[in-house]
Amino acid sequence: MAVTQAAVEGLLEPLRAIRPITSRKMFGGVGVYCDGVFFACIDDDRLYFKADELTLPMFETYGAEQWEIEGQSGGPMPYWEVPSAILADSEALGGWIDAAVGVANRKKKPKKR
Repeated sequence: MAVTQAAVEGLLEPLRAIRPITSRKMFGGVGVYCDGVFFACIDDDRLYFKADELTLPMFETYGAEQWEIEGQSGGPMPYWEVPSAILADSEALGGWIDAAVGVANRKKKPKKR
């Protein structure tokens, strides 16, 4: 993971204009949260939203690329790059954020007692 501060601010600005978004540096990249739910990440100055079998067709329509971690323990991750057309459309972006947060909530594991 590698990111520049300018790219992070540029990628988060449209999200913050429509939802309560926070971020946190992690492993050289940035984790992105909406209302405390981790739903996206920034790596190599690219924004990726969490996706699953229900939301993947949204990304495939745009030919979006899947996030892949390099190295021996790496591989494909359940995150897909957000198309620039979506980042530029605040109405559509709000729906995509909600969809990614929904994926994150569906994938949450119950806390052990």
